[in-house]
Amino acid sequence: MKRLLTASVAVAAFGCTGAISTSAVAEGAWKFEVEQPREQPILRYIENDKLVFLVGCGHAVGLHIKYPAMPKKKGKATITLANSKTSMKFVGEFEPPDDKDDATTFLQWDLGYRRQDPKLYGKAWERKLESLFDLLTDGGPITVSAKGRSYQIPAAVTVGDWRKGWHEHCL
Repeated sequence: MKRLLTASVAVAAFGCTGAISTSAVAEGAWKFEVEQPREQPILRYIENDKLVFLVGCGHAVGLHIKYPAMPKKKGKATITLANSKTSMKFVGEFEPPDDKDDATTFLQWDLGYRRQDPKLYGKAWERKLESLFDLLTDGGPITVSAKGRSYQIPAAVTVGDWRKGWHEHCL
């Protein structure tokens, strides 16, 4: 099993500094790439030149999602992803907006497992990752909600073979 490399790549990728130019995407689209030279997989949803959703694999698995509600200044954050078949709740933290975007981002590392947790990258962790991937690919639009506010990512992931590429380069 390949181990995860650096969290900084996932953060940099969220800032859209990778090989994909977001200016080429006028409406919403899913993109998958394996960033070089470290061979780190990144799945993104970009809408109107803004990054809305990212799951990337570096030193940790990073989940970055545009937060749908008014965020607290700092502290814990909870967000729910749902499709027509299932939903998942994630607890993470806020990442303040950068100079490219005015949206606050929800951030969670390693699907909520602590770095010292012996179950990190174990069978239960892998099932949770696969459940997230199932949610992203099955059941149509994805609803992102928090604090009574929500928005939709209009389509499930449509990038062919992205899951295979993810597993070849991350797990």
